[in-house]
Amino acid sequence: MVGVEHIQKGFMELTVKLVSDKSPYRACGVVGQSPTVEERKIEVANGDTYERVLETLNINPEEVVLLRSGKPVPEDEEVVAKKGVQEEITIIRIIAEG
Repeated sequence: MVGVEHIQKGFMELTVKLVSDKSPYRACGVVGQSPTVEERKIEVANGDTYERVLETLNINPEEVVLLRSGKPVPEDEEVVAKKGVQEEITIIRIIAEG
């Protein structure tokens, strides 16, 4: 958990859900399998853009869609800490590997 002092300095904890279709069953042609979901908590500077978040995670922005509260978020929008609110985004891979 991020301490109060850290937030005052402009850092925040961001929960990131990474959704991808890396199921080994897909490669074999099996459909109906759920996508994999990985959850990470990362520390970002207040005011960083979502593009910077993607860079931190080594994710190509052209291969994903960012969602915050179920709505698309532009990459150039700033991540802003809101008092008492845990920031969470979902990153969905839209380009399949392979």
